[in-house]
Amino acid sequence: MAHREARGGGTADGGTRAWESRAACRYQDAELWFSRRSSSRAVAICATCPVLDPCRAAVLLREKGLPKCQRDGVIAGLTGAQRHALECQADRPRPVPPAGPEAPRAPGGVPRGQPAPCGTRAAYQRHLRLREPVDEACRVANARSAGRYRRTGSTRGRDEAAPGRDRLWGTAGSPGGPPRK
Repeated sequence: MAHREARGGGTADGGTRAWESRAACRYQDAELWFSRRSSSRAVAICATCPVLDPCRAAVLLREKGLPKCQRDGVIAGLTGAQRHALECQADRPRPVPPAGPEAPRAPGGVPRGQPAPCGTRAAYQRHLRLREPVDEACRVANARSAGRYRRTGSTRGRDEAAPGRDRLWGTAGSPGGPPRK
């Protein structure tokens, strides 16, 4: 293989390195992979290599656990920092979204990722988007939301839109005074 051997000694395929004889870099100068001026050329050569996958697997295995500062040159088409980031990404456990009552919820109270229940404006919009028949509960919810928007300029409910509105305007809509009778 044309480039320098990375620290460590493992290979991805259990010890055989027969794939190295088919590598695109086998007849290239090794310094090409360790010079900043020629790194783009090295990446281009690696991109055309027929054994890129086994090369990448072998270098990731050899460099497993090394800090970013000890990963030199372009190997398998990746810089040292890119190889380190790839290893960190592979080692990071993927979070499993919680289910049940502790699941994150959308503002309407429905768990994220779940469709809104019928009888809401969001369900009405979903029916239209998916070209489904719209049920009466969704029609009523959409009409109620549209009426609220015409009256208040907001689709949010009374308690969400302006929590202190009644205090300022009174319940009948007159500013400052007690509600009209």
